[in-house]
Amino acid sequence: MKFGQHIQSHLTPEWRKQYVNYEELKEMLYTMIGNEAASYTDEITGLTVHSVDTQVQDNIFIELKNELQKVESFFRAQEADAQFKFRELKAKATGFQAGLLQQHRWNRILRLPRGNVEVLKLAFGEFYLNLILLQNYQKLNYTAFRKILKKHDKLATSFIGLQFFNEKVQDNYFYTSEEIEKLITETENVFAICLEGGDKSTAMKKLRVPPLGGERSHWVTLRTGFFNGMIFVSIVVIILAIIWHPSDTWPENWVPLFRALRAGMLVVLALYGFATNTYVWRTNGVNSTLIFEFDSRDYRSFTQLYEIASLMGVIWIICVYLFVFADWLGIPAEVGPSVMLLAVPTVLFMPLPIFYLRSRLWLMKILGRVWLAPLFYVTFADFWLADQLNSLSVVLLDVELFGCWVAWGNHHPDSNPECGTVTYGIRPVLAALPAWFRFAQCLRRYYNTKKAFPHLVNAGKYSTSFFVVFFSSLASSLKGDDDESNSTGYYIAFFLWIVSALVSTCYTFTWDIKMDWGLFDDKHFLREQLIYPRKIYYVLGIFEDLIFRCLWTLNISVGELDILPHNEILTTVLAILEVFRRFVWNFFRLEAEHINNVGEFRAVRDISLHPIKLAPKDMKEEDILSSLSEGDTPASLQIVHSHNASIRSMDINHQPFISSCNVVIESSNDNLTVTAATNELELVDLTQHTMEDQT
Repeated sequence: MKFGQHIQSHLTPEWRKQYVNYEELKEMLYTMIGNEAASYTDEITGLTVHSVDTQVQDNIFIELKNELQKVESFFRAQEADAQFKFRELKAKATGFQAGLLQQHRWNRILRLPRGNVEVLKLAFGEFYLNLILLQNYQKLNYTAFRKILKKHDKLATSFIGLQFFNEKVQDNYFYTSEEIEKLITETENVFAICLEGGDKSTAMKKLRVPPLGGERSHWVTLRTGFFNGMIFVSIVVIILAIIWHPSDTWPENWVPLFRALRAGMLVVLALYGFATNTYVWRTNGVNSTLIFEFDSRDYRSFTQLYEIASLMGVIWIICVYLFVFADWLGIPAEVGPSVMLLAVPTVLFMPLPIFYLRSRLWLMKILGRVWLAPLFYVTFADFWLADQLNSLSVVLLDVELFGCWVAWGNHHPDSNPECGTVTYGIRPVLAALPAWFRFAQCLRRYYNTKKAFPHLVNAGKYSTSFFVVFFSSLASSLKGDDDESNSTGYYIAFFLWIVSALVSTCYTFTWDIKMDWGLFDDKHFLREQLIYPRKIYYVLGIFEDLIFRCLWTLNISVGELDILPHNEILTTVLAILEVFRRFVWNFFRLEAEHINNVGEFRAVRDISLHPIKLAPKDMKEEDILSSLSEGDTPASLQIVHSHNASIRSMDINHQPFISSCNVVIESSNDNLTVTAATNELELVDLTQHTMEDQT
């Protein structure tokens, strides 16, 4: 692999612009010797000596100096952040180990709660990953400078590049600094001693980072290819069987059975789409692992996702076989669809440690949070999955129809005409349920952030789906009545459905393009930063979303208003197109989120640690003292009212009560979190003073 490809596959996507622009520098080198006619072969060495454009050569070294300064500045900033974060994490870890704080000269005594040690371990894991990424940043940039300068000397037949490398690069701080290596060692030691009881082996298993740009498993690729081959051949066989199958032997109740199989097909297509999304995100440097907050030590690659999709596809194709060849096999036609609907929850909730158990547990957790919205704080994965469910609303309706058919023991299409209608209100509720998930999540985000825009405005977008479903169901219930009043009511409901569908389409399309994808900002036609290589992709995506958004409004009308006479083929095509629209939507939605992370240089998950809390204000001092044990080392404390405390620099000989702590100062509206530093600060309770020195 060429180094240009190597650096692209191993760099941290969120820091992409902070790396050496290797490809651009290489192009400048070839421009420097662009006049091939002036080249000649040295008679003694036999080497080709190129004619060098000195102006371009000077520009190359100016650009190299700029790149070197960029790399050094970024590395220094990241290193300082890492040092600060380590002091904070170390203070938390020693606090968990010590358990309690010693008595201070305060009029209130502070104590340290145990909190959730697993959260702290997770924070250490993400911090350790960040250190590994920084170490990788050092090595990649150093190698890039070395290779580009070596290539310069080879092309220019000189040693200017070597001189620049020895004087500028090898002595540069980003390469000579050993602080990251020390932080890695200290993090391993603190994690092992404070959080794993001194077990270094266990600690390293939890902290380990998989190889950056690691290779794919060939066995996974083999299984995926085998499963996909089975699916392809089976689809051909089934199509031929349907063509030759006598139509009079088809079961009369084929509609609910067909819809059950269609539900499974849509889920399988969505899985294939997500696997393809993941592949494109990876090849274009979109860090989906960070965006979804997957564990970087145990996440599914796109090949594994293809394997999952293909395995589910095999299960689906087997169920189709059981349905199509039911009469030849001598089994009831409903066996295949029933197996399909039972297989999905069985595979998902199977408690055995096979078939990616941790990933299935993660999916169950997110699904639970989606269904229980707005009871939980909303993460990106929560509302992303809820958005996918909005594109799979047909699945819920198909499952409802099959469940109704099974529950009533139907063996004739007219034995219970209420199935598949809005009579009992079940289908309208199911049709609006995915929109409710997102509506509730938007309300929860507003509750947490107090920002009416964008959260309440986004909630308004999903509320339009409620009107579409309501008027669609109302028109469906009124359709077919012969009296004049009911006929008038039907046309009114139908008109209101058309209006609400148009409003919903315009609302959702505008939100997709402007908010979800971040396109058409004030200064650019599309966006200042584009991840995907061609602008035509964005233009096609915009037109595709507009056209398919209109088809999405027809999706409900076909099922509820019976505008077309039971055209299941059209319904299936519309459902597939909606899954495809969401598949395209995912590309640009993740790209926009990735660009936000790039702007903040956020390459690992931000793990929120619970703040250290004070003992109750009404708790007596003797009660607090009785709960403290002598010899405990102070680790961290929180001052509830910042105006009641003062921080002053003191000589180390005048503060005997401070020992073995680290400095961290965090401020918020009401709170100031302080972790004292060894022999650096004294904390004094002076209600009449303000903050004299925050540094």
